[in-house]
Amino acid sequence: MNVRGVKWIKGYVTCTIRGKYIERFINVAVKEKLEFWDFRLLENGYASFSISLADFFKLRPILKKTYTKVHVQQKIGLPFILAKLGKRKGVATGLIFFFLLLYLLSSMIWSIHIEGNKMMKEEEVYQALYELGIHRGMFKYQLPKYELLQEQLEAKLEQASWVGVKVKGTQLQITIAEKVIPPKTTPIGPQHIVSSKNAVITKILAKKGVPLVEVNDRVKKGDILISGLLGKDENQQPVAANGEVRGIVWYHSYVTIPLKQQWREYTGQYIEREYLTLGKRMIKIKGQKEIPYPTYQSIYEQKMVQFKNYKLPVTLVRERVLEYNEKDRNISENDAVKLGIEQAKKDLFRKIAAGSEIKSEKVLHQTTDHGKVILQILFEVDEDITTTIPIVQGE
Repeated sequence: MNVRGVKWIKGYVTCTIRGKYIERFINVAVKEKLEFWDFRLLENGYASFSISLADFFKLRPILKKTYTKVHVQQKIGLPFILAKLGKRKGVATGLIFFFLLLYLLSSMIWSIHIEGNKMMKEEEVYQALYELGIHRGMFKYQLPKYELLQEQLEAKLEQASWVGVKVKGTQLQITIAEKVIPPKTTPIGPQHIVSSKNAVITKILAKKGVPLVEVNDRVKKGDILISGLLGKDENQQPVAANGEVRGIVWYHSYVTIPLKQQWREYTGQYIEREYLTLGKRMIKIKGQKEIPYPTYQSIYEQKMVQFKNYKLPVTLVRERVLEYNEKDRNISENDAVKLGIEQAKKDLFRKIAAGSEIKSEKVLHQTTDHGKVILQILFEVDEDITTTIPIVQGE
């Protein structure tokens, strides 16, 4: 601990001194080996200095000898804080209770984190822990030895090949390595690959079966793309056709865009508030009660309260409240068309399958009515167009 910290723990006072023989006071204080520092001569025959609390009470005979008087300016350090708390027994009791509660809470398990489970549901792990008497809110010393708990969990969780157990702060961490189970394969019977939509073929790759179409061919929904019949006539052999076929598919979109758009203009004004949360209870510790803005947006940041290496079950929440004004602005028809195309694309991406690609878009029809632009848009999408149908015996 540094010298300043030691002085604070022992306590000290800053004083001013006046009198005829200040120099003599210094000489006597040094001779008596009193602990003082920051001695400064002031105007009008005054001086100031700091002295330890223990040595302050030794000043009286020295002051009497040197015909000087001292006046305390400031009391600093732990002894004075304890003295104040002694007068306010309720506050002191509250602080003691708070730190005891904090210690008690940090000695408990407040969260259970499960990782490594992909096929296994978390509910299964929680159920196994519950059956072993492990739950949130229990004391750490109530936990069995880690090796024993690992063995018990491995016995209860059939899909686990290994279970790891660790406590970090107030969190019980369970790591699971699942057994590798070979996937079950369902036998596929003889089938054709057919088109799921009207399209123009852009790619065909027959891995098994006979391709019946080529690139740039136009196909209708239900047309056979890759046949599952190998050979001819009596030598025909049905197989499960397999392959990849992509094609251009057309989609029509209808969107309406207002020429008057609303947007947020942030004023740069904000307030900050802080809360402590314990369980479901939230206590405001900083910031004003009422929000002074008619329109605002709140942004939250959460941080676990940590004591040394232990995460306590207390969360510090910082809230920043940003003021904004709602503004109207008029946009041109060209800008409305651009917004309409982007909106239609977003809607289309929610409909088409992953891996599909929008190749082009074209505005087929555009009208303006009552301050709104109404668009009809045609999209060309390159996508997988395959589905399968079984081969009927005797086909």
